[in-house]
Amino acid sequence: MAQGDLVLYLVLSPEFGGTRFGPFEGLEARLGSNKERCHITLPESLGVAKEHCKVIRQGGASMILAPSERTAAVFLWKGDARRPVQVQAPTAVKPGDSFALVTPEGPRFYIELGDLPAEMKAARSPAKRGPKNLTAGKFGRAGWDLFLARIYTFSPVSMAMRGLYFVKSGAIWQPRILILGAIMLFGYFSTGVSACTAFKFKSDANAAVSDAEECRENLKYAESVGSDVENFAFDELAITVTGVRSIGLAMKKDTAFVGLVKAQAKKILDNPESYAWLYEESNRPEEFAKWRERVEKSDAFDPDTKRLLPYLAATRGRVQGQWDKVLDSKETEVCVRGPARLTYRQAKNLGIAQVQLDAYVSGDATSIAQDDVARTQLLSATANAAGEPVLDTNVPSAAEVIRQGERTCVRADGDDDRESLAKVVTALEDTVGKASKFVPDVDSPFVAVSRLAKVFSADIPGAKFVGVSKSPLDFTKQSPTVALGDTAGGDWAVERTAEVIARAIVLPCDAVLNGDKKRMEATFGKLPSPVPCLVLNYRLTHEGG
Repeated sequence: MAQGDLVLYLVLSPEFGGTRFGPFEGLEARLGSNKERCHITLPESLGVAKEHCKVIRQGGASMILAPSERTAAVFLWKGDARRPVQVQAPTAVKPGDSFALVTPEGPRFYIELGDLPAEMKAARSPAKRGPKNLTAGKFGRAGWDLFLARIYTFSPVSMAMRGLYFVKSGAIWQPRILILGAIMLFGYFSTGVSACTAFKFKSDANAAVSDAEECRENLKYAESVGSDVENFAFDELAITVTGVRSIGLAMKKDTAFVGLVKAQAKKILDNPESYAWLYEESNRPEEFAKWRERVEKSDAFDPDTKRLLPYLAATRGRVQGQWDKVLDSKETEVCVRGPARLTYRQAKNLGIAQVQLDAYVSGDATSIAQDDVARTQLLSATANAAGEPVLDTNVPSAAEVIRQGERTCVRADGDDDRESLAKVVTALEDTVGKASKFVPDVDSPFVAVSRLAKVFSADIPGAKFVGVSKSPLDFTKQSPTVALGDTAGGDWAVERTAEVIARAIVLPCDAVLNGDKKRMEATFGKLPSPVPCLVLNYRLTHEGG
């Protein structure tokens, strides 16, 4: 057959899959990433131009390989040449030559001339021409061939095929390949080390920038204080340390309350050993941190309450375990339980569902541990103090030692939701959250103070906050000191509220000035700047509260 009767084929090298493209019967075959303009399309991710190059048939075996533009890199191997040359202008080629796109390692095509496939010849015979030749099978085979061509020219697949070809052919064991491989591995290793070093430098640089910014803020604050430390307002210090603006507004509107907070802050500074448990390495500060994190993650609390509420659990002289004792709103020693250390009456009025009766016993409780009747009488007294019927029969109970020979809690058997961090937080979300009743809205200066006061007011006999439309204790339109002024136990609730706010001001400052920063951040979260803390300490220790 004359060469003029042959047609052009382009065949991918074996490492790229060996797909045979063609036949190309026109004057040229175009290669590139544009599906509409090119006969063979390759992924643009390989660096292939929209129309990268073309093979032009001139007649017989005479052909031209031409890059579509000067920036379209094409590398040509003449016959069995081991090295390619870059083609930057139309160049004569012949069957047996091959070329690669983008780089010498890119998709490599061999130029062939050959007969039309037998099926095409048969299809073009008079007997086979026409619509009957368009069968589903032929459409399927054509689609499958195009799919395989697309897969084999996809960069990761082509690289895998080349690697497989290198292994199967044994070319991988050539000295030049091994040397190049070692160089590449060394390059990857060096790049990895450099990347890690750069990451560390960047991390250190970011830390330095952060430290510098903190230093500038401290300097700015120190300059604003100047030498007038004695006259720097306590409410402004409270805002700066805690980040809670409503504290300062509440103190400005209620001068009696600011005096209570300052007095409680002075007590904490004078008796730091009561809060030493927050700075030790034990389970107690970890329990406080878990409580703080749970409150801070809740979307039901306003931002100010979210910052202060964690210090509800920073109680004085906290013992290990779930039980402790406090003086309640009636100045009676009672048991408290759980992370927030809630009394029985307080928990019931805050809407905690499952709460077991308990009673505090001072001194050695050996005898009462053996006396069911005496324990039931003690539990009945707790029920009576909460406004509930006394127990008419003995209930299963036990004596729980808080501190050997000194403190004991008698408790009814059964689960108590006060011990569940999740259930306590859920109850507080309902009673002191953003949408709760009998407290001011989130724009009020008393937004956080009133919510803390409501928590403690729940211990006052007769307080009702859950399941009622009207409560005898309503903080909606007045400060807690006014709302609780004429209520028995009201002073106790206001003092406990002031104590929580004093903890939120003093304890993080103490952690900044005297504790291990990393460990203190794990306990208290973000710590305040040391400058206002130093001013705060000076004010509290020099003006006598």
